[in-house]
Amino acid sequence: MSDQSADVSRRAFLRAGAGATAVAAGAGTATAAQEETETGGEGGGGGGGNVQPEWPSYVDDAQNGSYEDLRGESEVTVEVGPGGNFSFVPTEIWIDPGTTINFEFVSPSHNVKPNEQPEGGSLDGTEGGDFDTIPEGETYSATLETGGMYTYYCGPHEGQGMKGAIAVGEEVSTVEVDTGGGGGGGGRPQVPDAAKSLGIATGFGMAATLGLAYFFIKYGGDYGEYDEA
Repeated sequence: MSDQSADVSRRAFLRAGAGATAVAAGAGTATAAQEETETGGEGGGGGGGNVQPEWPSYVDDAQNGSYEDLRGESEVTVEVGPGGNFSFVPTEIWIDPGTTINFEFVSPSHNVKPNEQPEGGSLDGTEGGDFDTIPEGETYSATLETGGMYTYYCGPHEGQGMKGAIAVGEEVSTVEVDTGGGGGGGGRPQVPDAAKSLGIATGFGMAATLGLAYFFIKYGGDYGEYDEA
């Protein structure tokens, strides 16, 4: 009876060890699935809406810093000084060749002056010198036929970061930008802490269970009441 009981107990430990292994495998599968969800899976999209023009360093310190992809629009609007702030909104835009940009002056004491543009570009800016401003409520319009990168500024407030940029056409250099919205893009997969903790705990549990199983299989054990029977 003692040998039979020992065999039963050993088989129980083996089943426990197999169960622990299965749990660990399940945890690993769950973690892998979590990683795939976070990264869009193998061969997943990435890019897409995260692709933006490679903006020049000139606008690195631009106020507001908003961006809009306005391709497909024949006419777009950029507000000049909204809320009395020293900014162009949107600050950076991507448009098709032939698009008309309407710079609407929503506060006084500003203008639009070209900084750099491709050869043949037609962003002439508002009339007058750097400190000749346009009255509130006026509009300056420019139609850009030549593809490439354009940068511009407000004469009186360039030093305060009142700058903007316009990418025209499909030939501009582009980069993938991490928007933080889970829409693809590079970066390492982020595994939740709970999944990591589960994997570690399961691994320890499996090791402990298999260790006990090996001990009882090799050396037997004290089976108490089974021996007395």
